[in-house]
Amino acid sequence: MRSFPRFLRFIPVFLMLLTVCSPLPAESLVPPERADFTGLNWTVAFRQAHQKLSKEYAFTEWKGIDWDYLYEHFFPQVELASAAGDERTFYLLLRQYVFSIPDGHMALVSEKLDVPAALAREEAGGGFGLSVAELDNTRVIAAAVVPGGQAALGGIEPGAEIITWNCLPIGMAISGVAVDSIPYRTLWTHSFADTESPQATSENHRLEQAKLLVRGPVGSKATLVFRNPDTDNLQVAILTAMEDNGATFDLLDLGERLVPSDMIDFWMLPEGYGYIRLRPRIDPGNTGAYPVHILERFREAILFFRRSAVPGLIIDIRGNYGGIDELAADLCGFFFTDEELYGSLDIFDPEKETFIRAGELAITPKDPHYDGYVVALINPGTKSSGEGIASSLSRSPKGSTLGFFGTNGSFGVTGGEIIMPGGYMIRYPFGRSLDRNEQIQIDSRLGEGSVTPDLRVPRDVENILAFAEGIDVELKYAVDHLDRLTSGDNINN
Repeated sequence: MRSFPRFLRFIPVFLMLLTVCSPLPAESLVPPERADFTGLNWTVAFRQAHQKLSKEYAFTEWKGIDWDYLYEHFFPQVELASAAGDERTFYLLLRQYVFSIPDGHMALVSEKLDVPAALAREEAGGGFGLSVAELDNTRVIAAAVVPGGQAALGGIEPGAEIITWNCLPIGMAISGVAVDSIPYRTLWTHSFADTESPQATSENHRLEQAKLLVRGPVGSKATLVFRNPDTDNLQVAILTAMEDNGATFDLLDLGERLVPSDMIDFWMLPEGYGYIRLRPRIDPGNTGAYPVHILERFREAILFFRRSAVPGLIIDIRGNYGGIDELAADLCGFFFTDEELYGSLDIFDPEKETFIRAGELAITPKDPHYDGYVVALINPGTKSSGEGIASSLSRSPKGSTLGFFGTNGSFGVTGGEIIMPGGYMIRYPFGRSLDRNEQIQIDSRLGEGSVTPDLRVPRDVENILAFAEGIDVELKYAVDHLDRLTSGDNINN
């Protein structure tokens, strides 16, 4: 989530009739008016929601959204659900509609979880006792196996290569998982169950598919052909999905999202480098107030590491899904000696019914300046202004990013809201960030985008198994990278 008013509070805004920059009060720059369609029937509500969203959504051209197609596809089905009074189908259609727009800032929020929870239990309430991971070479392995679970009883060992799943080649089986139809977050105790968002990039979408492949209706069967480590023999296992309270989700989470917190933790690593854990910067009171305490805590960390003369820092923003852009730019200021553009902003203007330039935000150098090497750890849970930090650090003189995967690929300004019948709400971004070349930055397009790692950690058997066992493989690679940099080795090695 990115805070909209704070982004504009201290920046110049370009007015259409003026040739100079003039400040515009933040209170005059508000999201489109919230639409409340709770008093309408489902059909009318869907039609009006579609009209509003297709006009105000920030990335129609960039992502190639075909609104006419979406309306023609979903509206007749909504009519049928409305005529039948079928709330379950109506919810599922809303979810699939939202998931048709590959943007992590699109969201369907459920006031009540009874319908999505029932669907999740029916479609994915059972686990087969393992998690799987796709390697760089496209092989798929059992990354973790529940001791005494179905997979273990079937003879599957951690690291086993999965060849087929229900008679399909494993890659094809993963591709066939319909993520848009399974509200699985209600099964996962560590997730945000009431808010569901699509994946913005192809690689993140495939991660979700792999996560759901190993689940099914309780009592359903899965037939696997696999090869255990250190053997050439193929084996067959027939597994039964058992109720497990979503346990397989915790076996391997390469896109972890953190619990909201305004805490910044920092300490010295045994290898002599500094480590800063930057958690999601959420404003619990929704006050829009600038969190000075976070900036000062970060400054305290920089001072500590400067005084300790550490040659390199690791800034961990994995799972950081955003907050206030102004703060993100300020945090990055400790690593720049010259002013740098964080981003220009175009937003939907309800009065003009078009997108206008609202302003720009710069990274200004901050004291104390840190002149050592900086590595930012990222993952698919790094989102919104968390991605702004990652992108900015990657562009800093001695900065780089590192991870198994890139970030979420969703950098728009969210705040648009449409309240639907049944206690559901659609959220959407109405603003987009542009780089110095006036190009939309970070937000995905055709499945590509996000902040990709400058150094991508290999997804091989050794690394995936270690990660599943709780070893911080990405942190280890970051330390190794800093070792090479500080020793003067060729970083291409």
